[in-house]
This record gives sequence, structure tokens and C-alpha cells, in this order.
Amino acid sequence: MVGHEELVVADAHLHRARRKLEGSISECGKGGAWVEALDRVPSSRQLQQASAGLKRALVYLHAAHEVIGDVADDVAQGATAQVLGDLRLLERQCAMVDELSGHVARQLAMTTLGDSTLDERGRGLAIVQNRIDEARSSAQSAGRLASALAARAHLSASDRADAVVQRLTAEQQSCRLARLSEGVLGVPR
Repeated sequence: MVGHEELVVADAHLHRARRKLEGSISECGKGGAWVEALDRVPSSRQLQQASAGLKRALVYLHAAHEVIGDVADDVAQGATAQVLGDLRLLERQCAMVDELSGHVARQLAMTTLGDSTLDERGRGLAIVQNRIDEARSSAQSAGRLASALAARAHLSASDRADAVVQRLTAEQQSCRLARLSEGVLGVPR
């Protein structure tokens, strides 16, 4: 089934991704490379969209963290049907973090394409892009782990379902044999 250790590892990946994205967003607020780049009119809109994209990715990260707690609760309560659904949800949320932050990274790359020289502003944006790449990597790792756990939970559920089917089949066969051994009036022959 789902082990506690694997959930802790997935949560650590999400925590690392959150730290990296929060660090990127804080660059915007403290006047680093983001604010300097906002002085250039063509890239201003792209950077504002990038900041908004990172904030949306953070929302998914926070939700994914909550889902890990839900999975742990489901496992503790033995709610195996919920575990699989929650793990699939966690996998989708990690994919959304990856997709949103990937989009932001592409926007930032387009912003820096206009600069032929690597000045301070370009280096600052490169640092932000590196943080975003690290966040994406962590989200992807958490998503892969959630996928593996979901596959294992699905197999475990299938094994339990097969066992139930086998037990029911055996009970039905024993009932048929018992009926066959009884006569027309229900008296054993």
C-alpha cells in the first residue's frame, strides 16, 4: 500500500518547490531583476504575467500539500478507496505546478532574448529562471512519486478485488453443490 516514508519524501519535494517559487516571487517585490526589467516596456507585461503564473503555481503547491495530508489520513483510517483518488489528484496538481512554472520560465526566456549582453538584470533573471527550474524538478519528482504510489495502490486494490471475487465464486460453488446434494423436498439424498 502507501508508506508513510514515501509521503514524507513527496512532501519534502513539494516544500522545496514552494521555497524556490516563493523566492522567485519575492524577487519581484524587493526590487531585484524583476523590477529593473519592468522598466523596459515590452517586457513589463510578460513579467507581470510571469509573477501571476508563479502565484497560481503556488496555489497548486499548497493544495498538493493538503492532499498529502489527506492521503496520510486515508491510510491511517484504512480508506483505501480514497487513497487512490487522492494520489491521482496529487499527481495532477504536481503536473499543473510543472506546467504553470514551465510557462513562466518560457516567458522569462523570451524577456531576456532581447538582451544581447548579459548585464546585471539578465543575470538576475537567470537566477530566477534557475529557481523556477529547480521548483519544476521538485514538482516533477513529487508527481512521479504520487504516480508510483497510485499504481501500487491500484494494484493492491485489484488484488483485494480479485480475492473478493475468488471468495464469492467459491461460496457460490459451495452453495450450488449443497443444493445439488439436496433432494426435491430439501432432504439430503
